[in-house]
Amino acid sequence: MIKAVRKIDAAIYRAERLVAGALFLLMALVMFANVVQRIYSRPDGRLAAAILHFAGRAHAQAINGPVSLALNIAVTFLLSYAALRTMKLARPLGRGPALGLAAAATGGLVGVVKLVLVMFPNGVVFAPPFCLSCMLWVGFLGASMATFDKRHLALEMGDKIWPKKISRHVRGLAMLATAACCGVLLVLSYRSVRIAHHDWTINHLVGNLLPTSIPKWAVFLIFPYTFLIMMLRFVGLVAAKPEDKAESEKPPS
Repeated sequence: MIKAVRKIDAAIYRAERLVAGALFLLMALVMFANVVQRIYSRPDGRLAAAILHFAGRAHAQAINGPVSLALNIAVTFLLSYAALRTMKLARPLGRGPALGLAAAATGGLVGVVKLVLVMFPNGVVFAPPFCLSCMLWVGFLGASMATFDKRHLALEMGDKIWPKKISRHVRGLAMLATAACCGVLLVLSYRSVRIAHHDWTINHLVGNLLPTSIPKWAVFLIFPYTFLIMMLRFVGLVAAKPEDKAESEKPPS
């Protein structure tokens, strides 16, 4: 029975790791698109502004257009080429392969920028609330995974000052106290989800994370989930026998 529970817990841990990694990657991609759109949708770029300072505003249309584009592409190509030529490899890239890869990388980056500008002409308006929601999920999933890895913030209650005969019982009491705190937070977070869901059913505009269509209650689901899993894991640490605890220290395969 204990082995089956341990396998289920390990499977949950692997799923948490997968979800946290995917959300982190998605958050990074959305913020990257947001930054790219904001920078390259400006009418006056930093490079073009520096040139106009010396060339004068009479040439603004040409400099903000083809001149600025050509300079940005040239700078990107040169940086890509320099990076490829200075990479520490067993067999350093020659000039020809480096030039070809730098040209391919430059073309790919230009294509990505153009695609972002076409897809989000008015900006990635949903980026801030979406990324904050992802960060919330990643943080609480990390707390749950820390409990599985025995890197939790359980109450130690001066574990090292107690005699060895009762230290195990003191540690168990600390785990139970932490589990009780997680239980209280579980109840409070569940009520918070219910309130957010009630508001969402009455008026979606009030219950959504504006300007997105993501319901607040869906984002808040991470709270009761995390506190429930943490509570069960702390209780499991108390209930497990010494040999079971030693076995649980092994990382999941």
